[in-house]
Amino acid sequence: MTERTTATPERAADASWAVEHFRKFWSAPDPTGPTPHLSPEIVGCWPDGRVLEGIDEYRERLINIGRVIPDIRLEVLEHAVNGELAFIRWQARGTGQNGPLEIIGIDRLRVRGDQITENAICFDTATFEAQVGVPLSST
Repeated sequence: MTERTTATPERAADASWAVEHFRKFWSAPDPTGPTPHLSPEIVGCWPDGRVLEGIDEYRERLINIGRVIPDIRLEVLEHAVNGELAFIRWQARGTGQNGPLEIIGIDRLRVRGDQITENAICFDTATFEAQVGVPLSST
């Protein structure tokens, strides 16, 4: 069951809150936990060409990434907000099958009220796969 909260007028037009949500989530990720800020109809566009539709597909990919990089953490390096869009440049760290992972990427979040409805994720998949030891497509 998805938890929902009521949008405040500030959140309706401004995705700033999503940056802090992203920062908090990735400081100790648990994609199996409550997801009050993910829309049930969320769309995730990944750099390997996969488009995940709906909260179940979206969460499953995050769970799978956590299986191959159990200690993954993302640090927000920079961000910008333009209305309903938040752009977040991040650095990921963790340990994959081939040892340490360190990669920089960008997420572009689209929000509606207090929910994230779309996430376009960009990072170098070749570097990810070399450092993690598995193809991104298997996550």
